[in-house]
Amino acid sequence: VMMEAHKMSGFCLGEPFQSYEPYDFKASRITSRISEHGSVFLRHRLTPPPEEVYTLHRKLAGAYNLCIKLGAVVSCRDLLDEVIEHFKPFRP
Repeated sequence: VMMEAHKMSGFCLGEPFQSYEPYDFKASRITSRISEHGSVFLRHRLTPPPEEVYTLHRKLAGAYNLCIKLGAVVSCRDLLDEVIEHFKPFRP
């Protein structure tokens, strides 16, 4: 159950980046679909996730919720491609 919930939650989070078509955050109902999986996490988890997971979740939730409130329609895949193109791995 947990593996399926994690998989489906990941698919929901990645949905805006699947296509080069503009993604309509407001029409997507993405937060309600992700919340469905969150209830499974709370019922079946053995230990709380690491703090880094909470931090990432808050950042993603904030960005997605802002896009929803603004009624944003964004070509997310184009933005992702640009980030990947200019990404420079950290080398200590």
